[in-house]
Amino acid sequence: DSIIKIFAFDKFYQKIASQIPQNKTVHILDVGCGTANLAIAIKKKSPKAEILGIDPDERILKIAKEKIKQEKLDIKIVKAFAQKLPLKSESFDYVVSSFAIHHIPSHLKNQAFLEMYRVLRPGGMILIIDIGVPKNLLAKTAGLMLSFFEAVGPNLRGFIPKALKEAGFGDAKEIESKFGLISFYRARKT
Repeated sequence: DSIIKIFAFDKFYQKIASQIPQNKTVHILDVGCGTANLAIAIKKKSPKAEILGIDPDERILKIAKEKIKQEKLDIKIVKAFAQKLPLKSESFDYVVSSFAIHHIPSHLKNQAFLEMYRVLRPGGMILIIDIGVPKNLLAKTAGLMLSFFEAVGPNLRGFIPKALKEAGFGDAKEIESKFGLISFYRARKT
C-alpha cells in the first residue's frame, strides 16, 4: 500500500473503475485483489456493483478484509488462485486485475487467462493494468531490474495481449501506457 501511495497508483484504479457502469448491478471478479485497493475504488464509484476479490495470500486477504470493513463496503474476499478459480462459468460481467498478472508464475499464466475467460459471461469485459512492453530505455531498464524479483519477463515481451487472444478474447488491445512500462489492457469475451 505504501508503494501505491508513493507512485500514485490509485489513478490506475480509477482508470479501471471508470470503465464500470455506475448505476447498474454488475458482477465483478477482481483477480489478485491484494489489499483490495481496486475493489474499493470500483465499489465507491459503482455502489451497485457486486464484487468478489480473490488472492492466494491469506495474510494479504486479512488486510483487505480489514480495509473493506473500515470503509463499510460490501465486497466479498476469497482465497483462490487465478489458474484454478472455484467459480461457476459465465458468472461475471467484468474481470479486473491490477498489478497481479506479473506475480503469477510464468508456467501458470496461460491457465489463469483461460480461467478468467471461462468465468466471464459472453460480452463480458476484462480490464488489466500491469507491467507491459517497455516503451523507452528507462522502462526497459526498470523492467530488467523487476525481472530479478518477479515473473515479469513474459509481460515485458507482450504476453498479456497475446494471452488474451489465445484464451479467446476478442478486440484485445493495450489502450494506454504510463511511464513507458505500465499498460492498461482491455478485451471482450465474444
